[in-house]
Formats: sequence, C-alpha cells, structure tokens
Amino acid sequence: DTASGFYWTGLSDFTSWLALDSVLEFWDVAGFDSQRIYSQYMAINAAEMLTDAWGTDVGVPLHLIGPMALVELPAIPALGSGSGMSYEQAEIVQNALYRRKIEVPVKALSGRLYVRISAHIYNHIEEYEVLRDAVLELSR
Repeated sequence: DTASGFYWTGLSDFTSWLALDSVLEFWDVAGFDSQRIYSQYMAINAAEMLTDAWGTDVGVPLHLIGPMALVELPAIPALGSGSGMSYEQAEIVQNALYRRKIEVPVKALSGRLYVRISAHIYNHIEEYEVLRDAVLELSR
C-alpha cells in the first residue's frame, strides 16, 4: 500500500550505515567524556562572551548549562521598544541572522528574545564571535 512507502524514514539513503565503522573508530579515539566536557565548556565560554558583549544574561544559571545555552539578546531598535517580544520578532531576528549565514534558533520567552546556542566537538569560539558581531550590528 502507499503508506508503507513512508515507514522507512531514511528512504534509500544508506550513507549513515556505510559511515558507521568510521564514526565508531573516531569516538574510540576522541572519547565521549572528553567531547562532553569540551562541548560544555565551549557553550559556557561562548555564553559568557555573548552576555558580556551584549550586556544581557543567560536564561539559566551557568552551572546548569550542558552543551546548549539560552542567551538573551540585547534590544534591537528595528523591533520597537518595550517588552513583550513575540514569535514574530524572534523570526525577524532569526531570518536577519540567517541572511548573514548564521544558523541559530531565536526564541521569544517571557517577552524577551533569546538565542539558543549549542556546542559540539567541531565548534570553535570564533563562530560565536561572528554571532556576537552580527547581533551587535542589529542592535545599533
């Protein structure tokens, strides 16, 4: 039947299966614990750098941050003044960042806008500096 064609979510792309041996070998060398620690510290360092530059705060205490963090955005004049930022304003900022080749979720929480940064073994601080500078440009 037609529906059964959609049960196999990957359709016929077996790339991930073919790469599995290399992936497992990589993690044997890199180690899960070292990656977890690196990602957590990268997220914390990036969040601190962004909050310092933007004069804002993180959405949760730093000691609770894993490889992801919510960082409040500074006021962006083009969005208007006042509190009560919504999904629409978050989408405007997210699209503005995307046009600058920055892929980061922007969320409206309790009337404020936040970026949700994440860190992985392949990330480096310079990527978050690009985000910092782009948001500073938007906030002028």
